[in-house]
Amino acid sequence: MRLNRFVQEEIARPLAGPAAAGHNICGVLVHADPARLTAARAALLALPGVEIHQEAADGRLVVTIEDADGTPAALTLSKLTELEGIASAALVYHHCETDAQSEEMPS
Repeated sequence: MRLNRFVQEEIARPLAGPAAAGHNICGVLVHADPARLTAARAALLALPGVEIHQEAADGRLVVTIEDADGTPAALTLSKLTELEGIASAALVYHHCETDAQSEEMPS
């Protein structure tokens, strides 16, 4: 499964201090049980690097996850379905820009 490989690679990548904002960002569609939406929202927001951008009464939430101090976004992503009220989470967008890539880009 691609997510497992992504998680393993990101966990193996050392985070030296706080991650740069926007360095590694994941866009995720989360489905929560509508009856437990309040608990699901609170559990999501308690995770490092998580923001909720949109939500619907039927339990769909649009979420972004960024690297946080010492916690790769991939690790946070892998924990989403363990949270109370969360039925599924689908990675729909991922962007990672390393310092090396930034230096290679023409100005």
